[in-house]
Amino acid sequence: MREDEYTEFKRTTAELNEAMISISSMLNKHRQGRIYFGLKNDGTPYKFTITGSTIRDVSRKIFESIRPQIVPTVGTEVIEGNEVIVVDVHGEDVPYSAFGKYYVRTADEDRELTPGELRKIMVGQEYAENWENRTSNDTITDVDAKTLENFARAAVQCGRMPDYGQDSRTILSKLGLLNGDSLTNAGKFLFSKNHPVVLKMAVFATEHKETFLDIAREEGNIFQLIDAAVGYIIKNIRWRVEMEGDGIHRKEIPEIPIDALREAVVNSFAHARYDIPVRHEIDIFSDRIAIINPGPFANEFEPIEFVNRDLHSYLRNETIAHVLYLCKDIEAFGSGIRKIYALCEQNSVKIRYTNMEKAFTLEFSRVDRNKTSLFGQKYGKINGYINDPVNKLEQEVLSRLRADPGLTIAELAIRTGKSPRTITRVLSALKGKELIVRDGSNKTGYWEVR
Repeated sequence: MREDEYTEFKRTTAELNEAMISISSMLNKHRQGRIYFGLKNDGTPYKFTITGSTIRDVSRKIFESIRPQIVPTVGTEVIEGNEVIVVDVHGEDVPYSAFGKYYVRTADEDRELTPGELRKIMVGQEYAENWENRTSNDTITDVDAKTLENFARAAVQCGRMPDYGQDSRTILSKLGLLNGDSLTNAGKFLFSKNHPVVLKMAVFATEHKETFLDIAREEGNIFQLIDAAVGYIIKNIRWRVEMEGDGIHRKEIPEIPIDALREAVVNSFAHARYDIPVRHEIDIFSDRIAIINPGPFANEFEPIEFVNRDLHSYLRNETIAHVLYLCKDIEAFGSGIRKIYALCEQNSVKIRYTNMEKAFTLEFSRVDRNKTSLFGQKYGKINGYINDPVNKLEQEVLSRLRADPGLTIAELAIRTGKSPRTITRVLSALKGKELIVRDGSNKTGYWEVR
């Protein structure tokens, strides 16, 4: 046994003040903790006299020192033949102070919270306590019937929700999404027909936000926008075709696993903050796909730690996450990040995340064809020859054809702002570089981007 973020050792009750600081830090970090009196730092027993008044002194000190007040469990146990005092503490009303100051646990040490860290905890706790259950300005008449019907059908079919029939009030009440005739905030954002959430989506020609190939804006409820986001990504990523074992049937394979992308999209809506003016975004660049949600990552741990360790997942929007779980949009709490990383590792897709105060971004890598030749080599010398790089207009045409292979020369001219003659010349150059092939006739065919 050793000290860690959940456990602290003290030799005797002469260290009560230090123990109070440890209680504050563990509660603020993990909402729970354990203190031993009668153990050295290395976990070996340190014998001291324990009486009934000793245990009362510990309880009284906690009552006087920790704010808001908690009800600890104080008892004794025998370790290696020596009696020690064991104090277990739990509390959800973070932040907790000791002697008027606030602390946080780092490994087996306690440090005082900075003003910024304290403010972040307070704002987050206020959001968690109040936002989902507050009464919204939408009523039961504002529910999108189709969204609710689709949810209920899926939840019943997968066995995670009993069949409550088709009455909207009954279903919403069972989910805890009604206050009288009014929807809670969670109910509004999940099922309202009044477009409570905004989603911005775009495809860019390069790895920078410079040239738009496509831009879209959707408004709707969470369920509608999950479908819109996933559909937009599927439409704009690259697919390769492989032959089945029979040599007859073909199988289409996406450059990034669709299950990983959908899991990331669902997580972004499940764990977002909905009380700050930041929009959900899907940004498709030439070298990556970025999924952005309002609010920072909703845990004190880094996302990668959930891949390597079995950690408790803190739910920013517990009600929303529960509803998504019922219809199987969320498989199991705390498993989403691990699933995303596992799927991407199997398909050699790299993942990167950026955690900021007002937004969290998860990025999936993709091959940047603006910088890669047909043979997967970066532009440069190949067998003694030098490949001509693809210029900016050619990059734009390539990206537009990837997004919509059926575009005609006239349509490409309109979208790029160039003349049909210029587009014809660009297409000829791309064919010469073996980057595109025309499949079918000029009237009914399409462009295959390699």
